[in-house]
Amino acid sequence: MISIFRVVVTTLILIQCAGMLSFAESNNLTDLEDKFTDLIFRTSQSIVTIESIRFINNHSQNDNNIGDMTRQLVSSGIVYDSSGNIIAAATSVVDSDRLYVHFNNNILPAHLVGLDYYTGLALIHIEQPVGTPVNIGHWQGCAGQLIVALGNSFGVRASPTIGFCAGSRPDGTMQFSARITSGTIGGGVFDLSGNLIGVVTGGIGHKQHAEAGIAVPASKVPGVVEYIRTYGDRLAGYVGISTVDIEISPAITVSFANHMSSSSLPRENVIDHGILITNVVDLSPAANVGLLKGDLLFSLNGSLIRSAMDLRNFVRQSKPGSLIEVGFLRNQTPYVVPIQVGQMKLTPSDSFQAPGESDNTSNSISRDSLLTEITQLKQMLQRLEQRLQHLR
Repeated sequence: MISIFRVVVTTLILIQCAGMLSFAESNNLTDLEDKFTDLIFRTSQSIVTIESIRFINNHSQNDNNIGDMTRQLVSSGIVYDSSGNIIAAATSVVDSDRLYVHFNNNILPAHLVGLDYYTGLALIHIEQPVGTPVNIGHWQGCAGQLIVALGNSFGVRASPTIGFCAGSRPDGTMQFSARITSGTIGGGVFDLSGNLIGVVTGGIGHKQHAEAGIAVPASKVPGVVEYIRTYGDRLAGYVGISTVDIEISPAITVSFANHMSSSSLPRENVIDHGILITNVVDLSPAANVGLLKGDLLFSLNGSLIRSAMDLRNFVRQSKPGSLIEVGFLRNQTPYVVPIQVGQMKLTPSDSFQAPGESDNTSNSISRDSLLTEITQLKQMLQRLEQRLQHLR
């Protein structure tokens, strides 16, 4: 029943987006359906399932009976080349004791080549290549573009969902509207030509399934792969604060005493915007130098900060162990402090499920999501049929 609705709705949407005028001609509908089916098949050959196993309760992976001592995470991966390199989401494979790649009837052991802490991508390798290397597109901006997201969904290796690209987020990632599940993480976002335009790294919504997804633009993938293969892990800086941009009106004038800083900022500055600290992580580099929630950051290494995103990117690109100088206001008094940049850590996904744990929740989620999808497809079909009547 679901597949019938998907075919009908997909067909009508693609006809409308392509500007085709003759909805009634069955040969056009059949041709379009065939092309869409071919698109899904071709792109699905670049998608694998990744099984990540972690050992718990301080048991060694050399123990013979490990059935009750492991946690398992199922995610997705993308075939990068014919040499056995697979792109994955870093949070799905970090701290794993064993990795396996599933493709059709093949289950192959894999090993982690390296992690890119900056983008959240990872590179793993298998000795026996599978699938078809992905075609990487050169995404520059895709707001409004129809896309197909492919990844593992409730045990189906390359389950497709259709949506639209919402555009670029402030951090440079892309947001798209297709439904995804936790298993889709590491999967691909494709355009209608079959080119990869993004690697799924997260979602917005329920932790098991989300109404919108987040992806790293595919144009960044070759650079990430080249770095990891050449140097190993690409580290990222960390200071341990959350921030938001604020405007200051009327602007305030900040005057520095000579003994306060070695900063290259002028001794008197007019501040009309800044970055408000909303949280400081305990024992983080920021906490160690005394930064507090409510402090207003306004300078970085002697230059005024333009936005919270500029600060985030600068910190992430800073080498762990290096020093950065931050200017801030507290109770209208300016201070400048040096902060030693820490190393960003990656937390393994919290979607691991131990063998034997009840899966009633997952079954309920699967059933509810399918019922929701049926309802949404029915409503969309009704609206399209109404528009079809007007066109006739």
